[in-house]
Amino acid sequence: MKKVVFFIFYTFFMVLLGRQLTFLPTFHAPTLTSQKTLSNNELRDHIKTAIGDFKGDYSVYYEDLVTGGAFGIDHNTVLTAASLNKVPVVFYLYSLASERKINLEEKIVLQESDIQDYGTGVLRYREPGEAYTLKRLAELSFHHSDNTAIHLLTIRLGEDNIQSFVDNLGMGATSIAYNETSPRDMGNLFSQFYMGKLMSEPLKRELMDYLSNTEFEDRIPRYLEEDVVVYHKTGDHDNMVHDGGVVDDGKNPFVLIVMSQGIIDEDNARDTIGVIAKEIIEKR
Repeated sequence: MKKVVFFIFYTFFMVLLGRQLTFLPTFHAPTLTSQKTLSNNELRDHIKTAIGDFKGDYSVYYEDLVTGGAFGIDHNTVLTAASLNKVPVVFYLYSLASERKINLEEKIVLQESDIQDYGTGVLRYREPGEAYTLKRLAELSFHHSDNTAIHLLTIRLGEDNIQSFVDNLGMGATSIAYNETSPRDMGNLFSQFYMGKLMSEPLKRELMDYLSNTEFEDRIPRYLEEDVVVYHKTGDHDNMVHDGGVVDDGKNPFVLIVMSQGIIDEDNARDTIGVIAKEIIEKR
């Protein structure tokens, strides 16, 4: 009985004493915390290591639109642009409209010789003779990646004029005639667009609508949360799968351009681009 009383008294005494010993270390159960934010250099190295395990060769350009911080992985590599070439054409059109040098309600009548009967788009299945506004052609070029629509716009604007537009923006790796560009060029183009340097705000917002919720949401947006908006354009060519644009999570929008070559499995490449975007948005 005395041992029990002594034990209770001793335990009570030690509890009271422990409350006063504030200099002793305190131990807490481990809790789950978010992974440490990576610097741009660390993020570049992380992505570079990751893509080393993927099939094919990937070129990446990233730019934080809040801080201006950027990095690239083979981002000056000149590649076939595929449907990424639609972006400078439409941006040039809207820059002219912003300066009131062209009317987006102007109409072009679709001729049989205009129909580009390959790849993506809806106009290739339409009857010749119907008229389309420049605005509608721009929407089709982005939302459906319509090859006939962009063909009509390129003829209307003039290939040389479009080339002068990209040259003036410093896009030295981009050729409209040869359908070539680099991730860095496309990244700079999207950056200037999103920052409002190419056209008025209302026209920019209109194009942002065309660039989001397109028919091709299986790459950059693939693994992102539903509240993350991606304004982007995809592109496909022989053994090449691309995607690029602006990723807006509501806090820190950023430019991401991923272009690839040497692709054997296209769905694997689309998945890879989705993984790259997911890794960046989670670890930056």
